[in-house]
Amino acid sequence: MSGLLKWDANQVKEMLVRNGGGWHGLGWLGKGKWAVQRTSIASDGQCLTCSEQLVCVDIAREETETFAYSVSSLAMERESQSNFKEFQDWLESHSEFEAVVDGANIGLYQQNFAEGGFSASQLIAVVNHLHNRSNKWPLVVLHKKRVRALLESANHREVIEKWINEGVLYPTPYGSNDDWYWLFAAVKLQCFLVTNDEMRDHIFELFGSNFFIRWKERHQVRYTFVKGNPSLSLPPSFSIVIQESEKGSWHVPLASETVDESTSAWLCITRPYCKDSNEKVQYNLETSETCEIRRCDQFLDSKQNSDACNGISNSPVLIAGKRKDRS
Repeated sequence: MSGLLKWDANQVKEMLVRNGGGWHGLGWLGKGKWAVQRTSIASDGQCLTCSEQLVCVDIAREETETFAYSVSSLAMERESQSNFKEFQDWLESHSEFEAVVDGANIGLYQQNFAEGGFSASQLIAVVNHLHNRSNKWPLVVLHKKRVRALLESANHREVIEKWINEGVLYPTPYGSNDDWYWLFAAVKLQCFLVTNDEMRDHIFELFGSNFFIRWKERHQVRYTFVKGNPSLSLPPSFSIVIQESEKGSWHVPLASETVDESTSAWLCITRPYCKDSNEKVQYNLETSETCEIRRCDQFLDSKQNSDACNGISNSPVLIAGKRKDRS
């Protein structure tokens, strides 16, 4: 069973982006017998067998739009509509941010001791760290009462005024829940969210666990401090789920006995026509095309992805992480 022999590479890339990466949904690409090999994935997401690049799978574009609408709708029910609408309008004209900072979460990090309080120095350190990494300011979301207190402090007034003048600080109104503001901004702008908030309370339960977990994996940046200096934990460079590349190859994670998923074994599934003509295809585990197609159909098109590929030698077991259902 052959796939497409010619395809529009730009269309494939567009569909990968639309679907959140890792699956284009245009059907099989290429022709010839499938070559199935065990492989490992480098820390940057590159397959060590075929050199294809795995990605950190995001939620699909339509899901992102639905998510942003859901957040705004719920926020409008629970916040002053005029206040949140004002924030939405402001965000439309300030859409260049690549990261959103949960100011309260960072300022109150590990401050549960007698002399503890809001640590402006921690917040400033994280914001400066982000700016130094990319030469771009993050959006800082912080309650208006804390902004006022910082402006009254001689030690911090200059920094806060600079953020205000740069248009990178948004003070949330009195009586508001700033969670709605930083969450909506991160979803709407499809950018990173810097917070250690586990987002497990009743607000976040409204979005559904599986959907929300996938979004957090791709967008949440956690932090800690080492001798006063911030250390960021960025999202993984690739997701441990079945992935389809823009050239038609497939990568399937196998169940691992190790705790570190980054050392997990994978199946690299390619066929000659998926590769450039000057590349050599290694067949150290080749089966008939018909049998291979049948097994691939099982894990690609069935909702029971975990039962797939049982026919491959030494019977590898697919890891629990799944791609979304394929319609």
